[in-house]
Amino acid sequence: MRRSIRWRITGSYLVLVLLVLVIFTAYVVRALERSYVNNYQYLVAAQAKVISLMLREQAKTGAGTVDLVRLHAMVQEVKWRRDATITLLDAGGRSPAGPIDMSLPEIRQAFRGEEAQAIRTDSTGMKRIYAAAPIFGPANAVVGVVHVSAPHAWVIRQLQRIAPALATAGLLGLIAAWVIGAVLSRRLTRPLDDLSQAAVRLTAGDLHSRVPVAGPDELGRLGGTFNAMADRLQDTIHEISTERTRVEAIIAAMTDAVVATDRTETVLLLNRAAEDLLGVSRATVLGRRAGDLFRAQRLAGMLHEAAAYGRMTAEELPPGSAGERVVEAHCAPVRAGDGTVTGAVAVLRDVTELRQTERLRRELTANVSHELRTPLTSIKGFAETLLDGAMRDEATCRRFLGIINGETDRLVKLVDDLLDLSLLESKRVTLELRPVDVGVLVAHTVDRLKPLAQTQRLALHQTAPPGFVVSADADRLAQVLTNLVDNALKYTPEGGRVDVRVAAANGDVEVLVNDSGRGIRPEDLPHVFERFYRADRSRTRDSGGTGLGLAIAKHIVEAHGGRISVSSQPNEGTTFKVTLPRAAGQGGALSDRIS
Repeated sequence: MRRSIRWRITGSYLVLVLLVLVIFTAYVVRALERSYVNNYQYLVAAQAKVISLMLREQAKTGAGTVDLVRLHAMVQEVKWRRDATITLLDAGGRSPAGPIDMSLPEIRQAFRGEEAQAIRTDSTGMKRIYAAAPIFGPANAVVGVVHVSAPHAWVIRQLQRIAPALATAGLLGLIAAWVIGAVLSRRLTRPLDDLSQAAVRLTAGDLHSRVPVAGPDELGRLGGTFNAMADRLQDTIHEISTERTRVEAIIAAMTDAVVATDRTETVLLLNRAAEDLLGVSRATVLGRRAGDLFRAQRLAGMLHEAAAYGRMTAEELPPGSAGERVVEAHCAPVRAGDGTVTGAVAVLRDVTELRQTERLRRELTANVSHELRTPLTSIKGFAETLLDGAMRDEATCRRFLGIINGETDRLVKLVDDLLDLSLLESKRVTLELRPVDVGVLVAHTVDRLKPLAQTQRLALHQTAPPGFVVSADADRLAQVLTNLVDNALKYTPEGGRVDVRVAAANGDVEVLVNDSGRGIRPEDLPHVFERFYRADRSRTRDSGGTGLGLAIAKHIVEAHGGRISVSSQPNEGTTFKVTLPRAAGQGGALSDRIS
């Protein structure tokens, strides 16, 4: 409170009043002192005059002589105070009171026939008031001098008597000044207090805080200016808040990850996509340095280069920087209006699928080119042979045309499989889902392929009881089963065995196709469902395979909400397992449809 402007105004007012009172009191005391001194000088001079007149009559009656001893004793009786002195001097300067310094100016002037006064200190150091009057004898001759003195301390005593009154008056004046100053300062500082409280509320976030405008004076204008500033601030903050909300909504909705830092590389912004991509949480990242948080040290380095040096960088972060993903990072500095760098922002895009797609496209192009080259080369070779004269030999011509026809069928099957796989991968295949009895479908597939097994001297058996119903597209599911059984027959040597079983497992339906062939090497197992992948390339090509069957089967099974897997041991055979969700409570077989 002591430091508030109100008390400073009141204190300043009191100091000013006190200074005025001190000056006024000093002036009054000085004036009173002069008045008292003048009065005492008059009294001392009057007493000297009265005594000189009395002694003048004595001098006239005494024939010009004055009995100083007698008269000196007599005049002592007329002193009005004990510490006053009355001294008589004859014409020779002698006095009954003892030797007198005749060089004193008032005494010299009195001996010249004039009355005189003086103020000075005596031999003891006391300040006194002196007066001297001549004693006239016959013919107005100076026959002596009356010398009267009184201490100046009498003046001080008089002043001391009125000092309490002066002090009381000064104290009352100070009290009145304090009351008036407090009232005036309160009236002056009330608008300032209102302004201060409004500013505090405004600082605390109360943007509706305003101050009353009391009048047209300076404080009123200040209040009006404050209110105008608060209105402008409220509008500006509302605009900024709206813009920030809009920007945050845009950034939050972005599929690309966004990370922003200030000049000290402290993380200021992190959207949901960045949390997912970098594997961090906003609650633990915001307010901390980027270099201490991200596993992608190169990302932290890019943010540092942008914030510290104003560089724009763009790089592709390899797997390991953000998990197993490939990330394309673009980093740029954030500049203020004057061009100074205030931070950095990085936009991260997960390009893993794009890079995989590009890789698959390249592999597809290479594989398709390779798969097409062999039959086309064969067709061209036999066609040229026929054109060179082999057509004259009917047997040779028919054999060559048969080979050309077979290679053409192989090309047609390859193109059909490619189109089928493309439709499945692009999710453009519409499945006609209906209840399908898997046991019946397996039995039908095995019956269809038994002649092929007998041709290859293979035993093909099935264990497929009816009643295992799933919701599926029967034609597509038959395509999967045909592909798996056909593959098992191709890769099983003569005298081998292929078993197809249907069973329930954890509420699902499992179809297992097991063969006793040479098996698949462990290093080939993860790739058997890839396009154009062949564990035994020469044999697959000889058997007319395109290398797309298992890839198509995998997409069909997954489109049904199921899964397909493979297990194998070299020289011990291979087992493919298809698991499909069972349609509980649904029956009905497809025997009528597939017979």
